[in-house]
Amino acid sequence: MVSKEELRKLNKEQLVNMVYDLLIRVDNLVAEVQILKEEAKDLKAEVQDLKEEVKRLKTPKNSSNSSLPPSHDLFKFKNQSLREKSDKKSGGQPGHKGETLLMSPNPDNIIEHWPDQKCPQCGKVHTDESSQIIGKRQVIDIPIIKASIVEHQIFQTTCICGYVSTGNFPVNISAPVQYGNNLIAFTAYLSSRQYVPYARLSELVKSITNISMSEGTIFNLLNKAANIVMPIYEGIKEEVEKATTVGSDESGVKVKNENFWAWTWQTILATYIVIVKSRGFITVNEIFPNGFQNATYVSDAWGAQLKTPSKRHQLCLAHLLRDLKYFEEQFPHKWVIDMKDLFIRAMKLKDAMTAQQYAEPLEMRASIIKEFGILINQILPDKVSKIFPFQKRLRKHRDEIFNFLFYQDVPYDNNGSERSIRNVKIKQKVSGSFRSERGAEIFAILRSVFDTTIKKGGNPFETIRFAVNLSACKNEFQINRNR
Repeated sequence: MVSKEELRKLNKEQLVNMVYDLLIRVDNLVAEVQILKEEAKDLKAEVQDLKEEVKRLKTPKNSSNSSLPPSHDLFKFKNQSLREKSDKKSGGQPGHKGETLLMSPNPDNIIEHWPDQKCPQCGKVHTDESSQIIGKRQVIDIPIIKASIVEHQIFQTTCICGYVSTGNFPVNISAPVQYGNNLIAFTAYLSSRQYVPYARLSELVKSITNISMSEGTIFNLLNKAANIVMPIYEGIKEEVEKATTVGSDESGVKVKNENFWAWTWQTILATYIVIVKSRGFITVNEIFPNGFQNATYVSDAWGAQLKTPSKRHQLCLAHLLRDLKYFEEQFPHKWVIDMKDLFIRAMKLKDAMTAQQYAEPLEMRASIIKEFGILINQILPDKVSKIFPFQKRLRKHRDEIFNFLFYQDVPYDNNGSERSIRNVKIKQKVSGSFRSERGAEIFAILRSVFDTTIKKGGNPFETIRFAVNLSACKNEFQINRNR
């Protein structure tokens, strides 16, 4: 550093040069500082982006806050239900009808237990008149299951005129040895209703009946059962097509280790399932080319579902709430909280509405729709830009959000379809991939019949058994009439 004394010794020209050099150095320093400020700003923005990324990774999308199925959850987490906490105690509620073992008035067998004939105190012989029943207990059990083998024999008779008459086997008895209708129904029930895989089904039947069936035989029995109930399956499709409210969903499945899609269309009383290669609208167009002209169509926001022709559409609020839950975890903005609260209030209103209120002006309903219109048009800050597409989707489908508040039979969620499609996922989880396209088709047919039967209050096993036996009777009648 130059001292004051040294500076005094310098002439004017030397001082100007020194000051000029200093100014250049200052300008360079200012430029460097500006560059560092820009770099610091960029680094700060990058740090903020990384913080948001870390936050996003800490709360990834999963089955509780999005439409992802549980199978896509990468890490185990405590599943938080969208259902709000109730003030009711856990367990059975007042008025709930319990189940208990009741004594049968007509037992199949009675075993009497008498005391010794002689009195253990005085030795006198007891008389029948002195005896009385003082208690009874019943044991409910099943007998040892044993296969019933029925042999059919045909005879021929030669008349004195020389004509030979021959008896005929029943038309449903076509092989030297074959399985009966009850076993066909039992196999179909275990496979499609109870999800038992072929190998375990073979083991189960062998264990309880001592009947040996290969996996190929099981497939043939299931194929026969599916062909028998095909008219019922087609009737379910017609019933769904004519319904006034139809829910639909789709989910990926494995067939021969290839990606296929299970589709369901269901109503409150019917379930129709197919398993096909495409998730696109081509599937809807092939199966229901006329769409659902009489129905409110309930689904998520998948493009193929939204494209399905229908009288009106209802978006699933459960899906929308899961999206909002994810946004709430990521960007706790007031808009997200307000929209979530609005949907919950709309659902509660639906649960409380009477049949007459759907056709009448309703102030609370009008208030909800008005508030919704304000929220979807609200300008949000750039810091929550990830919410913009969701808000735009709500704005685009604003007329498909609250139809459930105007029509009594329209639900606010698509849970019925999700329950229907879950049965296919359970089957795959238990059995793994379907081995063939026909095997997947068989399951879809039988499961549709079982689920529809249950919805109508019927017994799925009795239904399949009745259908198999009825088919045999029809064949017998038809052939006898043509003879």
